Amino acid sequence: MLLDLRTTLATVAMTALLALPAAAQTVDVLHYWTSGSESAAMRVFADAYKAKGGTWVDSAVGGFDDARASALNRIAGGNPPSVLLDNVGEVAAFANQGILSPVDPAIAAQLAPHLPALLVKRITVDGKLYAIPVDIGGGNWMWYSTKAFKDIGAQPPKTWDAFFAVADKLKAKGYVPLAFGGQPWQEASLFYNVMLAQGHGFYNQVMTNHDVKVAGGPAMLKTFETFRKLTAYVDQGSEGREWNDATAMIINNKAAIQIMGDWAKGEFLRAGKVPGKDFGCDLAPGTQNSYQMVVDLFDFPKVSKADGKAGQTLFESVVADPTVQAQFGIVKGSLPARNDVDIAKADMCMQLGEKTLQNPNSPVPNFEIALTADQEGQVKDLVSQFWTTPAMTAADATKQFASIIAQSND
Repeated sequence: MLLDLRTTLATVAMTALLALPAAAQTVDVLHYWTSGSESAAMRVFADAYKAKGGTWVDSAVGGFDDARASALNRIAGGNPPSVLLDNVGEVAAFANQGILSPVDPAIAAQLAPHLPALLVKRITVDGKLYAIPVDIGGGNWMWYSTKAFKDIGAQPPKTWDAFFAVADKLKAKGYVPLAFGGQPWQEASLFYNVMLAQGHGFYNQVMTNHDVKVAGGPAMLKTFETFRKLTAYVDQGSEGREWNDATAMIINNKAAIQIMGDWAKGEFLRAGKVPGKDFGCDLAPGTQNSYQMVVDLFDFPKVSKADGKAGQTLFESVVADPTVQAQFGIVKGSLPARNDVDIAKADMCMQLGEKTLQNPNSPVPNFEIALTADQEGQVKDLVSQFWTTPAMTAADATKQFASIIAQSND
């Protein structure tokens, strides 16, 4: 992915698209990026869009689930947003339902060769691209307080066993060992990190190959057992906490570690913190040779008004631009989706992510890429139930998880 920012979208077709009359270009962008750093990242796109003469309507709805409900209600009511921040797992389903318009062919042809092949496959229906990815985030990041580990005279853990070994020392020093938000999606995110720590090959057998036997085997049992132990190292106020509020616990040196995607870095940067000095970054315990891809993308509900259609095309050209993606990545904390963007001046955390991705065997799919939206929801429900129900055994949870994976083979 080491690349050249001078790469542009300079084709005759693209130039013509950007020359559309400004008054005829409007986008209504429905999204759930409402934290401080996420809002700042979205402004990169908004500013670039408006600089091209377009009119931007910002329809922010807090929380993925609420944003999704709002989008579906608007589509059903005949007033769809023209741009939707979406989940990889939903794109093909929405396209097959006739909800979405494909990406402009000229933009799609220019963009697709610079995206991961696995990702292109998931967002292509009948030979047409139906979404524009804007970043390749990593879901398996560990953010930590440098002060906390200095206080206990220990190094940040490289394995979960090492985490448990230092957790009581952190507690004794007054730190919450694991900053956490008890929301179903955060519980699922932590679970998949623990699962990945059981082995890159194991994770791929389950998530990529959908091997039901492995999904119900001893490594999955160990995943649930380790996950259960982590419940003892979060604070009593974790239930319902937003992810960025958990990040603030690290920023304010109240907690030692947060396992969260690289969007968390944006919160540190927004608070004026310096990586390597005020906070540390590393891949999550046991996952140092893996990169769990988390993708943010936009898709485009069908609209009838001419200014909305023209606005969609202008938006597509703006967010597909490698220069804009580079600017966005710096604010958001993630790597650009395009593989032709120069990140040589990026911070140490982004450089670590890039270095990890240089190994072609390191990427593994996030659940949004590996599972259907229905399976994703079932796993989320199962994991949340297990996290909050001490009486539920790891063996029972493992059996239920395997049955969900089996649906991939039906």
